[in-house]
Amino acid sequence: MKKIKSVFLISFIFLFAFQVQSQNVIKKSVSKKPAKFILGAVIGYNYVLGNANGSVSSFRYAYEPYTDINYLSTTDYGMQQGAGITVYGKGAINKKRKFYFIGELGYNIFYNTKNNGTNRTKWSIFNLGAGMEFNQKTAPNNKFFVNLQLQYSLIFGGWQSDITYPDNYVSNIYVRISPASRIGLSLGSGMEFKTSKKSYLTVGIRGVWSNVIPKGNGYSGTVYTSDINDYGSGNSVELNSSKQIIFMQLFTGVNFDIK
Repeated sequence: MKKIKSVFLISFIFLFAFQVQSQNVIKKSVSKKPAKFILGAVIGYNYVLGNANGSVSSFRYAYEPYTDINYLSTTDYGMQQGAGITVYGKGAINKKRKFYFIGELGYNIFYNTKNNGTNRTKWSIFNLGAGMEFNQKTAPNNKFFVNLQLQYSLIFGGWQSDITYPDNYVSNIYVRISPASRIGLSLGSGMEFKTSKKSYLTVGIRGVWSNVIPKGNGYSGTVYTSDINDYGSGNSVELNSSKQIIFMQLFTGVNFDIK
């Protein structure tokens, strides 16, 4: 958790310092009013910071033959890094157009592999977000922004790994993780640099906590299928602690003024 706090503190200090420096060079002239409606898209690089981060080799799968219970029993998700794409729209909610309502649709993929893919994890997260954004001009053609969003996430994946049985027989198995719906939060900030009359280049950073609530455990009667099991111990699934899917995203993209 200290690592997470340090990364975001350094990132936001950098962005705010850039804003203060740029504010000093704003020209004292009448500038065009910001757009009322904005559309944009970004792509990003993701790195997992929570205890979902782990090695492909940390795979554990429990099967209890007497109750026919199958479930993923690892303490992490073998996630490390990945990529994402997001499209969004913004609409001003005040006359000065500093505050915007923002809505977005995104997809993030996390892929971790070794041994030429015979041991790997692949996770997908579809998210639908809505929240508020504050914009502040830092130069005649540039803007600083910070936003906070509530997100709905659909999370699913798969884990392929070698397992060793009590008789030392080694087998390579694939476990499918059933889709799980979660509510999370996203906090981001960045800069927009004007590239033409109605377009901006966007760069920024954000932190996403995908599974704030509701966490849950479950088991499957089908071999090599499991629930996400992010709660800890409960519902006949005994784990040491809950899992937090938290990742940092560095992103870049474009905005277009619509009106």
